[in-house]
Amino acid sequence: MSVTRLRRGEAGFTLVTVMGTMVIAALLTVAAFAAVDGDARESGKDVARKQALAAAESGVNEYLFKLNGDNNYWATCANPSAAVNNIWDGQGTDPRAWRDVTGASAKYTIELIPANGHTQCEPGPNVAASMIDAGSRSLRIRVTGRALSPKGWVNRSVIATLKRDGFLDFLWFTDYETRASAWYSLESEGRPTGGTQGDLITWAGTACKKYWRNGRDNVSWSGKFTDASGGNLGPVKCSKIQFAPGDVLAGPVHTNDDLYTCEKPTFGRVIQDRIESGDSYRPACSNVQPNFKGTFLQDQATIGMPQTNSALATFATPEYTFSGSTTINFGATPNKMTVTNVAKGYVNFAMDYPENGVIYVKAGGSCPAYQAYDPYTGTQNCGNALVSGNYEHDLTIATANDIVITGNLTKATASDAIMGLIADGFIRVEHRVSSFNGSADPPSCNTVTAGNRRIDAAMLTLQHSFTVDYYYCGGAIGTLTVNGVIAQRFRGTVGTGNATSTTSGYVKDYNYDDRLTYRAPPHFLDPVQSAWRIARYTEQQPARR
Repeated sequence: MSVTRLRRGEAGFTLVTVMGTMVIAALLTVAAFAAVDGDARESGKDVARKQALAAAESGVNEYLFKLNGDNNYWATCANPSAAVNNIWDGQGTDPRAWRDVTGASAKYTIELIPANGHTQCEPGPNVAASMIDAGSRSLRIRVTGRALSPKGWVNRSVIATLKRDGFLDFLWFTDYETRASAWYSLESEGRPTGGTQGDLITWAGTACKKYWRNGRDNVSWSGKFTDASGGNLGPVKCSKIQFAPGDVLAGPVHTNDDLYTCEKPTFGRVIQDRIESGDSYRPACSNVQPNFKGTFLQDQATIGMPQTNSALATFATPEYTFSGSTTINFGATPNKMTVTNVAKGYVNFAMDYPENGVIYVKAGGSCPAYQAYDPYTGTQNCGNALVSGNYEHDLTIATANDIVITGNLTKATASDAIMGLIADGFIRVEHRVSSFNGSADPPSCNTVTAGNRRIDAAMLTLQHSFTVDYYYCGGAIGTLTVNGVIAQRFRGTVGTGNATSTTSGYVKDYNYDDRLTYRAPPHFLDPVQSAWRIARYTEQQPARR
């Protein structure tokens, strides 16, 4: 056989090999195209999932925007034109209205999640009970986003808990960082005043009731004494109360005014604590930034305070509505409180805690305005509550005038109870003195009651402030520990001192009770105006279809 013939035979073998290689290559190409097509489909679905989540987030932001434009928007319940629906159980035909996301091929729908055992949002008198959780004072919505993928619609659902900024969100809240007008009697030694601007206290009640950035520092009073001894007084300017170098506010803070700080007082515990100012802070004694352990936020929105707590009078039953000065002590008898009240004829009368947790004390006759030089005389008719002891159940005490804390006020060791104190007037820490001389500069006295004091409570004073009687005389008392909330119309003072020591009254030890982020004392008041925010945000798995 020739070499030529052998080569011809090999030519056929080469053709078969080439064809086999081409077939394999073709199969690999088909497989590659199939893989690419599958990846494209999966990639398309992944894009749709992201679009669906973005659509759900758009719905949350839309609802939050409407809430902040109208604080009562939530009370309108279902609104199909805005894709706001009552909650759907997922059975049968989808009844929900959907809204297109502008500029995208995605949609969202909003469902209102009812609270307190209700099955849906109920317009009218029951709307708050049906939507606002009684414990956390929050409302919840579920927003489902929908986007189209190559395999069909993809849904993702998120649940947002929405909450208004409230007094219980802050360890320290003030409307005005200046003192209440009653304390200007310290400038006049308690003597009557007058002149072209009127008396000093009345002037201060009007002229100093403004924020520092609105000109409070630019006004002053010049008048005279109007008693027999006469004489000129003034000029008197609106008071400046500073946070001292050693002050620590261990929790979130909000003032509608400006913070006035000396050296480096400490605000907050961790970066999550919001330290909010209606403007900023200003130095009192050196140009040093305070120690902001929390996050300092400037130019924050004003949180409006109610003018009165009278709405709470409607919650208190007749048995727990008292007239005139009322003494309430906790802990002498387990699960009881003892009450002394002249109008009811009670003397250390043992009572159960009110079932709905609300006590209201109203005035029993004419009541003098708070007297900084004599706070304990002639107050029998005042709607004052004098409270102390170890409480065991959730309770809110509201008064038409003052609340006076006469001893430690603490939750019982084995209890998880929360106390709310809401006064139209002052919330005062009792500090009795003797040998008082108000004409001395500074006034002098001897302390009768002394020692450390602890208060476990959320305190709200609507017209005045949280303060200590006779804080300005008698020497240093000890440490005032507050675990809870201090919310006040005007900045209250609990002691005096310098950069190194306390000269009279108390050293402050104020700590936020973190339970108040999700629980509230019974029927505790909310601001009249404040912003809504997202308190919690989670994705529901699986999504509502």
